[in-house]
This record gives sequence, C-alpha cells and structure tokens, in this order.
Amino acid sequence: MGNLSSIPTYDPRAVKTSSSTGTGTSVQDMTQNFLRMLTVQLQNQDPMNPMDNASMTSQLAALNTVDGINRLNTSINSLVSQVQSANFMNLSSSVGKTAMVAGSDMYFGGAPIYTTARLTNPTSDLQAVIKDASGQVVKKVDLGAASAGETDFIWDGSTDAGTNAPNGHYQIEFTAADLGGATSQASSYVGSMVASVGQDATSILLGLGDGRNVKSTDILKWVGF
Repeated sequence: MGNLSSIPTYDPRAVKTSSSTGTGTSVQDMTQNFLRMLTVQLQNQDPMNPMDNASMTSQLAALNTVDGINRLNTSINSLVSQVQSANFMNLSSSVGKTAMVAGSDMYFGGAPIYTTARLTNPTSDLQAVIKDASGQVVKKVDLGAASAGETDFIWDGSTDAGTNAPNGHYQIEFTAADLGGATSQASSYVGSMVASVGQDATSILLGLGDGRNVKSTDILKWVGF
C-alpha cells in the first residue's frame, strides 16, 4: 500500500481570499462558496452519519437553475431591445403619413379628415354626426346600411348649410340603428398626420398633428397612401 501522506487533502486555512471585486451575492460567487463549504463538510463529516448526497445535489442544481434563468433573462432583454430599435427605425418613416386612432375629437384645418366607424354588429342605418366646439350639429350624413367591422367616412369640411366649416375643433359621432329601430353609438376613429416619432422605456410613441400622443400599438390602420 502506498504512503497515505502523499494523498492531497483540503486545508481550509490554505484557502486564499479571492482578489475578485464581487460582492459574494452573484450566482457565480454563491456557487463557489457552496462548493467550498461542501468540500469542508465532506472533509469533516462523521463517517457514522454521512451527509445526504441527494440534498447536496439538489442545492447545487438549484443554484445552476437560478444562473440559467438569469442568463435567459439577459438574452430576452437584449432581444426585446433589438426588436424595439428595429420597430423605431421602421416607424420613423411614418412621419407625414396619416394614422387612424380611436377618438372623436378632430381638428379641421382645411384638409379632409379621415374617420372610421367600427361596428360589432350589422346596422340598417349608420349616421355620421359632426358637431362644433359648442356642441352644435354642423353636418349629418346618412351612410346607410353597414356590415359589422369598419366603415370609412371622409369629411371634407362641408356643412348642412352648404358652406365650408371654419378651421377649428370638431367632434364626430357615429350612430347605428338596428333592425328594431334601437340606436347605439359605434366606436369612432379619427385620422391625423404623424408629426414625430419617439420612444420611452417601454413603447414607441407617435406625436400626431392634432396634438395627440399615442402608442404605435393604438393605431388601427394607416390611410391616405
């Protein structure tokens, strides 16, 4: 039998202090500390009452799982950042184009205004009603029967009196009548030119010519091009 004194053994007093500037709280630091403690425990365990190998293995596996999750989160955050950057560059070309966004307020400045009524059910009679800032009706248009979905309407600024509406703020309402004659309000969307494109920490924001700031995900559709 060989000389047992030649077999290397672990001496906790010989462990050198790491020169790393880590705080000891990272997964890598915790794993290294766990292995050091495990080595000390194995060196000093009671031969008559050995440690539970399954418990030690599960603890090490848990540390590796946490490390894997942290790495996955880092990769996902990097991917999301790249996608947002690509979307931002794509939407930058939308400046000067018209975006259709939910709302009823609109500003007439001489150019036609794109609007859309969104219906959940078919209607036998759909009407577009335009009011001025004081609430007075300036234009009422009968759009007739409409199917469920989107019905577009472009207001050119004309009034029921046969004149052109002055520049200013207006509001549009869509009224739908069912086959029984009951009326209800349809969802309205108003188009406005995109004046600027920006972004915050979570989403891309578009500044519209009528003063609204909306998220890119709020856009129903693009019109007029």
